[in-house]
Amino acid sequence: MSNATNREPGEAASAEQPKLSPERRMGRRVFLGVYYAGVVALMIASTTQITRQVFFKPVTKSPYATCREGLEALTAAVGRARGAARGSDGEEAALAQFRAELTSPWSHRDGIAQSCQASEADARALDAIERLRYAEENAVRREAGDLAPLRRRVQAIVDHDLAPDAGKSSP
Repeated sequence: MSNATNREPGEAASAEQPKLSPERRMGRRVFLGVYYAGVVALMIASTTQITRQVFFKPVTKSPYATCREGLEALTAAVGRARGAARGSDGEEAALAQFRAELTSPWSHRDGIAQSCQASEADARALDAIERLRYAEENAVRREAGDLAPLRRRVQAIVDHDLAPDAGKSSP
């Protein structure tokens, strides 16, 4: 009976592995240290970038002279966007039209908000306008989803059954 059969499984495996030289052990430690330092550096850099973008985003200055002018521009943009989305067929097209019409004034929303901080009434008005924007966007989404098939059906009826030559019988 050999000595290997009397050993525990863990003992046999460790006894068969050669001992590492001090240089190799030092090399492994250095490699692991560099690896972990790189991982930590990547995590710190990512966290820093995300934090800067979320909390320290630069506010673009409002092109409007007063808060009231900015609020009026935002409200007018919502009205124009609602009108532009009505003629679109399909939810995606309607939302694209709606958002495209909002782009210019709403890109200055943070600057307008900054100019409206002095008055509580203006801040409440901005909040109401923002809620209107989201409600209108949801309404555009619902309308487009519900009305698009009906619009296509009516257009097909108009084109086929109500066309000027549809009433004439062919000889």
